[in-house]
Amino acid sequence: MNDAFHTRQTLLQRVKAQRDEKSWEEFVHYYRHYIYIICRRMNLGHHDAEEVVQLIIVKLWKKLPEFNYDSRSRFRSWLCTVTGNAVRDFVRGLQSMKRKHDNASVEQEYKVNIPDIEKIAEEEWQNYISTLALEKVRQQYSPQVVEIFLKLNEGKSRTELAEEYQLPANTISVYKKRILHALCKEIRLLEDDLS
Repeated sequence: MNDAFHTRQTLLQRVKAQRDEKSWEEFVHYYRHYIYIICRRMNLGHHDAEEVVQLIIVKLWKKLPEFNYDSRSRFRSWLCTVTGNAVRDFVRGLQSMKRKHDNASVEQEYKVNIPDIEKIAEEEWQNYISTLALEKVRQQYSPQVVEIFLKLNEGKSRTELAEEYQLPANTISVYKKRILHALCKEIRLLEDDLS
């Protein structure tokens, strides 16, 4: 799977051509769930979020050829803007249909402003990248080593874990350092590749 983590700038360039089905599938694999999470955080229900994600994916396919990647532009910022606009358009459409159907005002207007969307997108990006990195690191280490690392992060002490797993406390520290190093490395790679 190491080949899958070559630079995403190259992936973006391949996807922009709109002829590389494998690259498009890879692109959707990496970004679909992230877009869904942002939609859910913007107060859409599951089915509405799924519908908006599909609309965004189609819009991205159409608009990616126009996206210019340079040192000043970040794909993730552009994606955040596209997602926020799509959610707002979707909600406005729902509100308009409801008003026409009910001949009444909508009880609750949908309001999420741009700074809120950017904040949501940034928080979710950090969570998303961390999760992807942990999945990758899980493939490199034994389940016990990863479990020990996660328990340390939950607040268990080195001494408690040494007793629980019948290992020297120094070994617990070594496991933590190895996993932490691998996670940091993987997060850096993902940030470089996907941002």
